Amino acid sequence: ISAQHDLDRVIELTEHFRIPTAVCINKYDINVKIAEAIERKTNERDLKVIGRIAYDTAVTKAQLAAKSIVEYSNNGPKEQIVLLWESILDMLNTKEIK
Repeated sequence: ISAQHDLDRVIELTEHFRIPTAVCINKYDINVKIAEAIERKTNERDLKVIGRIAYDTAVTKAQLAAKSIVEYSNNGPKEQIVLLWESILDMLNTKEIK
């Protein structure tokens, strides 16, 4: 529910200031119903979900090691974050963001 409320606030803010917006769902696999509700909301607002990052204990381990997940791991969330970054770059280069 917090994620949905946060999304509502961010959408309201970015629409008000006409800031290009895309969505990434963090820990999408913890509560599939909430992730689906977020996807529905983004579709209703004509926004694009450009990434989904699964929950992984490696993120906590990376934090404890004072490293980013990209530095700490070679799979799982790192791969998802790299794909997310590539999507962001593609959208910026093509002005695809709403």
